[in-house]
Amino acid sequence: MSNGEQPQIGLWWDNGATIVAFPVSPGHPDSETGLCDSDDSHNDCWPDAAMLLDAEPDDEYFSVPRGRVKYDPTRKISIIFHGNRTDESRLPLIASKFQLQKWEARKDGHYVI
Repeated sequence: MSNGEQPQIGLWWDNGATIVAFPVSPGHPDSETGLCDSDDSHNDCWPDAAMLLDAEPDDEYFSVPRGRVKYDPTRKISIIFHGNRTDESRLPLIASKFQLQKWEARKDGHYVI
């Protein structure tokens, strides 16, 4: 990493014009998955994200394409999990929001709409 920047993990939404990210520093890896993940949930962060995305008050947190960034400390790579509505051209911009240098993207059924 340059300038001592550490890759972050966390939640994000992308409406195609605005990316809202909630980056945090990775902690200890999960004992089952081996990945570092944030404790945040999309449901809990949605009120703040909705304001930044100019979402309608009745919109649900899953109405905007969303995902999560995790870190694999064994492979030393970040993983951007996303759904079927995420424009893949936006993935490098999401990576930038989390200060990712080495990353890969994976579609995850959890984020499919």
